[in-house]
Amino acid sequence: MATTRGERRARGSGPVSAEQIEQEAVRLFAEKTYPVIGMRDIGDAVGLLPGSLYVHISGKEDLLLRIVEKGIQNYVEAIGAAADSDDPAPQRLRAAFLAHFDVLGRTKEQTRVAFFQWTYLSPEKQGRIIALRQQYEDLFVRIVRDGVRTGEFRKLRSPRVTVLAFIGMLNNASEWFSPTGALSAEEVANELADNVLGGIQAR
Repeated sequence: MATTRGERRARGSGPVSAEQIEQEAVRLFAEKTYPVIGMRDIGDAVGLLPGSLYVHISGKEDLLLRIVEKGIQNYVEAIGAAADSDDPAPQRLRAAFLAHFDVLGRTKEQTRVAFFQWTYLSPEKQGRIIALRQQYEDLFVRIVRDGVRTGEFRKLRSPRVTVLAFIGMLNNASEWFSPTGALSAEEVANELADNVLGGIQAR
């Protein structure tokens, strides 16, 4: 038998936090997408009436914005370490792939929301996300351009186009990668890195 909101509230272990609301919103947005989910759905998930949610959050769109910003920032911070390294460019690019899949393995649902549902935000809020996505892209572009400059990577007509091609592959991994699958996050990252490096390394 389904548990009612009142029953969930009665069984609750204490006050509901903004973090709990955010976690449930991530789960719901990932499962059903942002437009389908209403404040009542989020309230039901944490055992609060919709009106009580506004004690913790200012609105559904701001909740989505927070989820998306945190989701992309996770990747910027993780991949930034690889981009800033003094290692050879091929090692840095592999490290970036490994960092990407490490984050994906820990935050798959949030990644799906962050990479694919940010377009539901208003134009003003989308501008903030576009700037953050650009930071993410630029980290990879820097590694590839450094590799071309040092001769570790072959000359590319457009390093950015090359980067956009494999970023699309990385981002789409949230649709098929399983942290409990036959291959670990590290194994998948190395497999993809092998293929990308095989195509751009100087012979």
